[in-house]
Amino acid sequence: MNEGIALYTPFLLRYFYDFWVLWVSNKFAWKCPTSTVQLPLFNAAMGQSHLDIGVGTGYYPAKSLKAGAKCTEITLLDLSPNSLQATEQRILETVGREAVRVNTVVASALEPLPFDKTKKFNSISVFFLLHCMPGTPEEKCKLFDVVRPHLAEDGVLVGTTVLGQGVPINWLGQKMMNSYNNNTKSFHNSEDNKAQFDEGLRRNFEEVDSWIMGQVMLFKARKPRQQDAITNVVPKDNLD
Repeated sequence: MNEGIALYTPFLLRYFYDFWVLWVSNKFAWKCPTSTVQLPLFNAAMGQSHLDIGVGTGYYPAKSLKAGAKCTEITLLDLSPNSLQATEQRILETVGREAVRVNTVVASALEPLPFDKTKKFNSISVFFLLHCMPGTPEEKCKLFDVVRPHLAEDGVLVGTTVLGQGVPINWLGQKMMNSYNNNTKSFHNSEDNKAQFDEGLRRNFEEVDSWIMGQVMLFKARKPRQQDAITNVVPKDNLD
């Protein structure tokens, strides 16, 4: 288990994560609030069959399900068993086993997903995952290659990530980013930029919408491309 994953202890997830990451960090450091910006993006996208990759504490799916999201099956995928356990417990405590079926999978999002190739999801989310992944932005874009085959034709991929380049960074964000990249190793985003993630998204999806709020890139992608069309993609400007 790498250093970043080892940080996600049951104590941190239960008593510290939501307060520090979803309130303090998002509001004051990254300037992309949780309840008014990121949660509505997640909630609006959540389909009947949903795949959540990089689950944290389960805040987003639990809140969305409580608000009435029409999801009956959710698959949670993460490298951290502690995060998976905390998220599954939170969802079931929020809406109950009768309301939604929860599946948990320990796996990397940079490797072919451990599903049958015919398995499709109505929606897929990757919130605050890319900035935690080791590697260059180009290497991280493999995530889009991996999830594309499992998104339904009429489905939607949504995500958020803290960028390290090309965005305004306040003093708190800079201090935290330096610490996370150099000390705790929970971030690997010093080279991350919107242009390269946009390119990875457009290589895999016909419709891509991405935008910046504070230090965070938010994105939606639809219409997964056929495999034989991917190498011929020419980058385009953001869709309205």
